[in-house]
Amino acid sequence: MTRDTRLTRLQALAQMIRDRDLARLQKLAMARNDTRDRVQALSKPVPVVEDPALFTARQLHAKWAVEQRMQLNRTLAHQTARLIEQRDKAARSLGRADALAQLCKGKTGSGTARKP
Repeated sequence: MTRDTRLTRLQALAQMIRDRDLARLQKLAMARNDTRDRVQALSKPVPVVEDPALFTARQLHAKWAVEQRMQLNRTLAHQTARLIEQRDKAARSLGRADALAQLCKGKTGSGTARKP
């Protein structure tokens, strides 16, 4: 196998890894955004009412909402940490794919890279 063939195959592999890492990054970002939207929805104020039964129900809902927000905030923190880790992985794979693309762009049939 020639150097050019190996570089071309390596470039294709790097592009697949880059695409996978970017897809994972997008999936994690969407999940984090969904969780953040759910936290914000639970944080909206509810109007005060005069009816005692409705007031009691609203108080119970407010207590439930506080607990849900705490759980969602923990989930949001974990999702953000995973997103940051994946962002670093995606940046590395983007760099590798770009470097290999530059190498392949400058390749010649003799097996040596052209100087710019």
